[in-house]
Amino acid sequence: MPSYKTRFQMMGTFIDLVIHHDNGEQLIRDCYLQLQQFAQRFTVNQSQSELMHVNNNAGVRPVRVKADLYELIKKAQKISIDKANPFNIVIGPLVKAWRIGFDDAKLPTNIELEDKLCIVDPTKVVFDDLYQTVYLAQAGMQIDLGAIAKGYFADQIKEYLISQKVEHGYINLGGNVLTIGGSPDNNPKAWNVGIQNPLSSRGEISRVVPLTNQSMVTSGVNERYFESNGQRYHHLLDAKTGKPIATNIASVTIISNHSVDGEIWSTAGFLSSTEQALAYLNRQVGIEAVLISNQGQVYVTKGLSDNGQFIQKVEPTTK
Repeated sequence: MPSYKTRFQMMGTFIDLVIHHDNGEQLIRDCYLQLQQFAQRFTVNQSQSELMHVNNNAGVRPVRVKADLYELIKKAQKISIDKANPFNIVIGPLVKAWRIGFDDAKLPTNIELEDKLCIVDPTKVVFDDLYQTVYLAQAGMQIDLGAIAKGYFADQIKEYLISQKVEHGYINLGGNVLTIGGSPDNNPKAWNVGIQNPLSSRGEISRVVPLTNQSMVTSGVNERYFESNGQRYHHLLDAKTGKPIATNIASVTIISNHSVDGEIWSTAGFLSSTEQALAYLNRQVGIEAVLISNQGQVYVTKGLSDNGQFIQKVEPTTK
C-alpha cells in the first residue's frame, strides 16, 4: 500500500501526517482543511472566532456554540474544578498577562496578577444543555483551550481517517502524537516515538515509546519560557498564585488511547513534585505517564516499565 506524508505549519507549530492508503493524497488534503477549520473556530487569537464570541460576552450573556465546542468546554471544565491539579480552562487572563511564548512576553507585577486571580475560577463557567450555551459569569473571564484543543483535533482527524479505512497512520500536531494501527515499516509493528530530554536544548531523546493505535503527549517547562533578570519563567501557570508552577518536574508525558486525554493529563499532572504527580496519575483510569525530573531522573506509572532506553507497557500476568 502506498505511503503519503506531509509537513505544514499551522496553529504556530509544525504538523506531520503519514497515511498508508491508496487515496492518501486526497485524505491529507481533507485533513488539512479540517484542521484549518478547527484552528479558526477554537482559537483565542482571532477576535471573530467561535470561542472568542463566548469570551467577548463574559459577564454579558450566554452564547450558543456548536456541539463539538460545547462538549469540549464541558470536558475541560470538569477537570478544571478538581483543585488537586493545575489544569484550568479559564486560565486565559493569566496567559495574557505573561504572554510567554510571544515576542512581547513580560513579567507582570504582583498587583496585575492579583487582579487576574479573581477571574480564573472554572466554577463560574455556566452551561445550558438544552440551548447548548456557555456563559462566563464574570466580566474579564476568558476560556483558553490551548491545553486541550490539539488533542481534540488529533482525535477527530484519526476518527475521520479510520472512517476512510486507513489502517496505518501517524498524526503529529506539534509533538502531540496519535497513531493509527502500527507502522508497516518497523519490526515489531509499532511507531517508535521519542520523548525529548527536557534538560537539553539539542533535541536529544531521553526515551523511546513504541506506540500502536495510541497517543502520546508531552508537556514540559522547556517548551515555552522567557527570561527576566537572570530567571527563567515557564508557560505552565498556577491559577492559585498566578505564577509558573513551582515544581521539580521538567516534563510529563501521557500515553493514552485518546489524544485529548493526553493533553489534559500532561498539564494536570504537573504537581509540585514527582512523588505527588506519580501518586495522582496512578489513580487516573486509562492513562499511563512518564515523568522526568529537573535532575534528569525518569519515573513511570505502574502500567509501564523502563529499561533505560525504551518505555514499554507492562503486560498483565495471568495465573
